[in-house]
Amino acid sequence: MPKKKKSPSWEELTFANNFLFCKIMESEPELCRRILEILLDIKIERLEAPQSEKTMYETLDSKSVRFDVYTKDKKHVFDIEIQTTVNKKLPKRARYYQSVIDMDNLSRGDKYSKLKDSYVIFLCLEAPFKKSLPVYFFENTCRVDPSIKLNDRAYKVFFNASEYDRIKDDEARAFLKYLKEQSPQSALTKSIEEKVAFAKRNKTWRKQYMTWQQTIDDEKEDAYEEGLAEGASKKALEAAENLLRMGIGTDEQISKAIGLPLEQVKEISGRITN
Repeated sequence: MPKKKKSPSWEELTFANNFLFCKIMESEPELCRRILEILLDIKIERLEAPQSEKTMYETLDSKSVRFDVYTKDKKHVFDIEIQTTVNKKLPKRARYYQSVIDMDNLSRGDKYSKLKDSYVIFLCLEAPFKKSLPVYFFENTCRVDPSIKLNDRAYKVFFNASEYDRIKDDEARAFLKYLKEQSPQSALTKSIEEKVAFAKRNKTWRKQYMTWQQTIDDEKEDAYEEGLAEGASKKALEAAENLLRMGIGTDEQISKAIGLPLEQVKEISGRITN
């Protein structure tokens, strides 16, 4: 049985890596604000401190979600997801994420008018849908007359970095090109590249990533040696729980890397949170 490719080293990480993306976006609110303004063509006066890998539930017994980067301002709520692989489940994942966002932003007794505009944003390195558009921007419209919009102010936006050259806006095009090719050409992407270099000198982050990387690679080897590509050994379960307790990696990352079913990782995550 062939061995899986090992995780990239700390030195090889780019801004498109989930671990580094979340760390930098959380620690750089101004950068996060600027990226959102460029991608969505909106004005954001002041952004709340971004939270990486924020876990939320609709109810205590419902499926939890863990957002890559979650933030808001007075009028908007944003979830930003970095997606390095093609995933056919993105549409329903986006639907569920948006429902959880709404539950989090409306307290008991609040009027529906208090709901903020919500954006679930996927930054995809590969085409998320078959049409190969550079951007897919979804909002609810009437099927009988598409010119009639529901105006519920809930948006799902999928960016396709592989088609960056078809983006009209210079800054947005440069940003998506940077995600795809790590080629900083604009003032913003050059600034991000500097922050990536600075982040790699962060000894705490490096240690967290190295712990994550070593655990993942060890579990890959064990799973393949024992023929557990589709199974879940006791050691794998323990490793998943350890990573979740340390807050290293998302449920999906742990699921893919260790080989545990995603629902099983979510179950462990929910048990730890509760």
